[in-house]
Amino acid sequence: MDKYTVLRKIGTGAYGSAYLVCSKADPQRKFVLKKVQPHDATEREKQQAQNEVKLLARLHHPFVLSYVDHFTYKNTLCIITDYCENGDLYQFLQATKQQQGHAQLPEAQVLGWFAQMLLALQHVHSQDVLHRDLKTQNIFLTKEGYIKLGDFGIARSLRSSAGMASTLIGTPYYMSPEIMQNLPYDYKSDMWSAGCVLFELLTGRQAFDAPDMPGLVSMIMAGAHQPMPAHVPAELQALVRQLLSSSPSQRPSCEELLALPLLQPAVAAARDLVASKQALALAAQC
Repeated sequence: MDKYTVLRKIGTGAYGSAYLVCSKADPQRKFVLKKVQPHDATEREKQQAQNEVKLLARLHHPFVLSYVDHFTYKNTLCIITDYCENGDLYQFLQATKQQQGHAQLPEAQVLGWFAQMLLALQHVHSQDVLHRDLKTQNIFLTKEGYIKLGDFGIARSLRSSAGMASTLIGTPYYMSPEIMQNLPYDYKSDMWSAGCVLFELLTGRQAFDAPDMPGLVSMIMAGAHQPMPAHVPAELQALVRQLLSSSPSQRPSCEELLALPLLQPAVAAARDLVASKQALALAAQC
């Protein structure tokens, strides 16, 4: 902790607490510090935290929350990552609802963020990693207005692209039918969650909602998402339906989505942003 000053606590999750910190050498530089304390954590939770460090250290993409540092302080594992000043997409949608009375976003904004998320997820999958908890609360907004995919605390590394996972894990509202059934699953489970995120960006509400868990499970198993408003274009409604197909094989991959004519302007803009960020990073190393 000799390099950082804790500013305030910003959250508590399943695997620890998160704090906003700044660099003592440069107080203008802010980061997120996630702590996992042994007296609160099981051995499994501590192992999950160690896995997160290993995953973060090998994920390098402008739309993925960057690993900065990790260390042990007073027998507590501390992980330092990027800090996104504008919160997460869930907070953004809630604030938009309060300000406007609805969360209907411009289509270009939705497609822009969706394209950025797909490029981030494509990179994560290329590293043989499942995110397994993709949701609006885990997609963060930078001060420049682009997104960063984060919170890999329950991510799972696969030994090959053909690997299948089988652990029941994730957030119920975004959980795929195969996970609900405790069946083996792969990258297509993340694509289901991507469909839930797209639905939420287009409508301001969750795709699946019910007063109790049995009702939620029934809706997800049937792929019976809530109706979409008439203002959502037919092409986007069809895309959501594809992603929320009960059959994993029917869901498009990141590569297939990134090739869709509908998304080409947003994908081109997102790739330009990636190229500019990578050029800046390269220049900083020189």
